[in-house]
Amino acid sequence: MFCPRCGQQAAEEVRFCSRCGLPLDAAAEVVEAGGSPAWFLARTEPGGGGLTPRQRGTRKGLMLTAGGLIFFAVAILLTAFKEDFFVLLMPAGILLTIGVMRVLYALLLEGHETGGKNSKRAADADAAAAELMRGSPHAAALPHARAVPASLYTRTADTNDMAASPLSVTEGTTRLLDERE
Repeated sequence: MFCPRCGQQAAEEVRFCSRCGLPLDAAAEVVEAGGSPAWFLARTEPGGGGLTPRQRGTRKGLMLTAGGLIFFAVAILLTAFKEDFFVLLMPAGILLTIGVMRVLYALLLEGHETGGKNSKRAADADAAAAELMRGSPHAAALPHARAVPASLYTRTADTNDMAASPLSVTEGTTRLLDERE
């Protein structure tokens, strides 16, 4: 496989071009999709996008409600066998209530459009995808090299200093005793 931006030859399993940093897995996806990646088509085609916030909220609420109903039914069955399990009815009821409230919140207050809070992030992703499709040289460029040279981080040790200083406190004392004798 060759990099579509700089022409560098790369192996099939490499994810990024070693010369220019272009994501090659995205380029392979574009080639496989016949010129347009599937994630780009999903955002640009009408009805092909992800779930709206209302749909996501409704799904979460329905899952919580279903879980609450199952938990409530199990708590009632356990209470029928032994009355000590009556305590489980309260968390089951709370879970059921939270699920219903989440569904109502999603249906009444959440928007129909895709994006919602993340619309700026989605717009930035769309702009980056458009640059990638146009083959802009700055679309997926690697960051600039660091201005601080690596030689500033290395310390050179003078080994003469290590030999001159005593290795332990008792070494100097032992020498003094040896000199007296």
